[in-house]
Amino acid sequence: IAVNLRGHMLVTRHAIPVALVLLLGACASVPDSVRVPQSPLEMRQAQSRTFETADTRLVLKAALNVLQDQGFVIRHADAELGIVTAVMEWRSRTPNRGLRVLKWVTVVPTYGASLLIPSGRTEVSAIEANVNVTPEAAKTRVRISLVSRVTGKNGEVLSVSPVDDPLAYQRLLAGLDKAVFLEHEGL
Repeated sequence: IAVNLRGHMLVTRHAIPVALVLLLGACASVPDSVRVPQSPLEMRQAQSRTFETADTRLVLKAALNVLQDQGFVIRHADAELGIVTAVMEWRSRTPNRGLRVLKWVTVVPTYGASLLIPSGRTEVSAIEANVNVTPEAAKTRVRISLVSRVTGKNGEVLSVSPVDDPLAYQRLLAGLDKAVFLEHEGL
């Protein structure tokens, strides 16, 4: 878009093709391989894996190792019940761009004191993992569920939501496959 000498907007020859590309791109659908599970049954299938071993302690130990390798801190483990609870936490800072601009604009009049004003809020983000290891005849079933939690700097809970990305579970369960194999082989 350009402006002529009279102040009227003119459409350039590139504006219409660009608009069409943007419009068509907005209509594109998400491929099925990236689709988020819709039903609780689909979610449970994405979270679960069955192993060809009756040794639940071996699978539980492998789950502990995978969680620790991924950066989780084990909060609770009960071998008798087959339950592991772990969490991975990190501080995240959401900047306030308007406040950041105001700080720099007022540097000279405040002799630099405006730079001491915090320009965002500090939050603690966490992923909580719950692992359930269940014996089934000559097999062992594992279900991993993940929950995302964000708390403010004073500990107030800002949001809690289940992680429904199947790729997150695929990565953890693939690591668990390898860890079970290594534990079984004694490596």
